[in-house]
Amino acid sequence: MRQVDSPEVNFFAEVRRRFAPAAAHDIERATHFARTAHEGQLRASGEPYFYHPLSVAQSLLDMVAPDRDLICAALLHDVIEDCGVSAESLELDFGPGVSAIVDGVTKFDQTRVVSQVGAREETLRKLVVAGARDHRIFSLKCADRLHNLRTLDAVSVAKQRRVAAETLAIFCPLAQYVGLHRFAAEMEYLAYRWAHPQRTAAISAWLTTKAGFDVRRMKTAASDFPALAKIALAEPDPSVAADNFAHGLMLLREQTSSRALFATPVVYRRYASMALAYADIAALHECAYVLPGTFKVDLVAGAVSTSVFLGTHGPVVEFSFRFPPSRATPFVFEAGTSSSSEDLSTVVAGRGEEGDLTRTLRELLRHRSITVLSPKGKAFLLPMSSTVLDFAFAVHSEIGLRARGAMVNGRATDISSELRSGDVVEVITSERIRADATWITHLRSPRGRTKLRHWLREVERSDDPTALITR
Repeated sequence: MRQVDSPEVNFFAEVRRRFAPAAAHDIERATHFARTAHEGQLRASGEPYFYHPLSVAQSLLDMVAPDRDLICAALLHDVIEDCGVSAESLELDFGPGVSAIVDGVTKFDQTRVVSQVGAREETLRKLVVAGARDHRIFSLKCADRLHNLRTLDAVSVAKQRRVAAETLAIFCPLAQYVGLHRFAAEMEYLAYRWAHPQRTAAISAWLTTKAGFDVRRMKTAASDFPALAKIALAEPDPSVAADNFAHGLMLLREQTSSRALFATPVVYRRYASMALAYADIAALHECAYVLPGTFKVDLVAGAVSTSVFLGTHGPVVEFSFRFPPSRATPFVFEAGTSSSSEDLSTVVAGRGEEGDLTRTLRELLRHRSITVLSPKGKAFLLPMSSTVLDFAFAVHSEIGLRARGAMVNGRATDISSELRSGDVVEVITSERIRADATWITHLRSPRGRTKLRHWLREVERSDDPTALITR
């Protein structure tokens, strides 16, 4: 009888512990289906291909709170693309939920486009459209990309650089945008190593120096509190290396290395359960001075953070505690705001020249946000420095095209005025469309630009130059 490999044994043990018997049975069926479908296929490293989907499913168990459909889809996510299995067959065997998730991460049919760049863009468009409808598709794609990064040493240098660059440009910001912060941190850590090996070595050396400096700062302040010293001065945990690197990279992007050395120390700790993490937080808060408003919880990422004063005159230290996630749905998909799934859908809906989608999506993902309110109190998330015109297009395309002014906090202003978080905006519209090509300079949001460009292309196709002014 064939001996089952240890990773599979561990995977099944966790599945049986976390899922109901019926769901666990379906996951075991999916595992057998994937093993059979990938029989004889090897990865570039020479290992059986089946260990890739198994590792992807394990990452989802480790990093999110997956349901039965997501784990089954992780195990089967390459069978349509690589094994000739049809979506209809998957739906018949495992249900429409699994089939839809697998289809969402399956590459676009390259025979339907003329260039490789076009194929990659259409694959990205398909992913974003599907992910905006079902957040689980983003989780699966991030887990798939993460395992590819972990095993990137087996492929050519050219592919290493291409995958790393694509990850840093698109997938890390996308993971951050939809609330998958833990995936984002490790993907950035691994991709940066492949894209910038010399820079990575320099940053790692700087992080070692900063860690020693921070320990010396904390040691004096925490010496009178054994419980505090136990938490603050524990040996570094290798499993949080990605979090440390991501934080260091952020500091060095914002300021010089000498100034960043004195930045607030951040201590990352990982726990086997939420209860253990909260026990240390309680001990920390009992003997340290807590900064108001710094206690934050992210159950999707399995993280809770707090900032405290170590002692009466000690430094401010941020503690970030990680534990297995206990929530499946990122809050961004539940908020119903214009910057979550609706923005993603709008951005990918516009079809311009080849490369436009990648550029527009990168614009959307890199901007910080402000929150602006309608007169009825509905909140809209917009990029920093957005204008009245951005808000008008976020409400509705017709309002954006007909905008002629606005009342911001009760005061009249024009459509080019920049907005701030908390502004209450009422757009004043005209009976006719006023939009023209010069408005693009007043738009900061990729969503607004996409809508305006779409309308301008419609006007060009109508062969009616006056339509830029009236319709």
